[in-house]
Amino acid sequence: MDGAASPVVFWALAAAMTAAALAFVLPRLLARREPTAGPSASVSNLEAHRRALAELDRELAEGRLDSAQHERARLDLERRLLDDLDRVDSPGGRVTAPTQRASRALAWILALAVPLAAFGLYARFGSPDALQAPAGDESLMLRAADPVAQRAELERQVARNPRDGRARVLLARLEMDEGRFADAAQHYERALAVAPKVASDAAVWCEYADALGMAQGRSLIGKPAELIQRALALNAAHPRALEMAGSAAYEQRDYAAAARWWGQLLAQLPPGTPAHDELSAAVERAQQRAQFALPGEVPPTLPPSATRRPPT
Repeated sequence: MDGAASPVVFWALAAAMTAAALAFVLPRLLARREPTAGPSASVSNLEAHRRALAELDRELAEGRLDSAQHERARLDLERRLLDDLDRVDSPGGRVTAPTQRASRALAWILALAVPLAAFGLYARFGSPDALQAPAGDESLMLRAADPVAQRAELERQVARNPRDGRARVLLARLEMDEGRFADAAQHYERALAVAPKVASDAAVWCEYADALGMAQGRSLIGKPAELIQRALALNAAHPRALEMAGSAAYEQRDYAAAARWWGQLLAQLPPGTPAHDELSAAVERAQQRAQFALPGEVPPTLPPSATRRPPT
């Protein structure tokens, strides 16, 4: 299947699955019933189901559920809704006229809300850009044993889809591994410009700052420091951003700021570990220099260096 056909097939399948889910629920809700006396509790049950459905959508939007968990919970909610309707249809529990009207209203609400919510949430939290990737896209992730082939595949993917931020980030990481820091920085810059999902990832901003820092002689002064602050604006507790912010401040002889940034990172590390001990010593040195540093003093070699590639 080629890259152009993949989005069409995906959306067709998604629409078919949504229609199947609605076909499972709507006939029961739209079925006509004789208005007879019965308990008003059924109206409350329908209202409870509407609230539960809205709560599931909120949990998905807030990241407390992933799409698979949301789908399972939604189907379970629909099954329980049908069970409730069956119970009120049983002898002694006939649906009243107000409940019948509520059922029909809920049917139309579901018919409109389910497709809109599903496609809207996917557009917001999913990866529409990934639909443009050709079959066999796992080759983008890694042919680690053949970096030449990996580079060629990534370059072809970027040529096919210039807005594929993920492919550009992978290409930038490959450039970093091979020591071409200026080229890596260009790929990071383009990826952040064309892909909103990439631009919302604090780690990629840190990688971009790392590439620029390495390209300008292992220095984080200037634009790299600005990029680190962009990462912290996205995630104020991001470990690598805190480490790099401390290193950038230390390099600029702002030892008090370095101690503050590293201190925030230190609070995230388990006490007694080598990483905690090393960073604790760095914080202590920065605090001492903040007290005794002389104007114009040249800082020593940075403790723990921020300009290093993260594990991939």
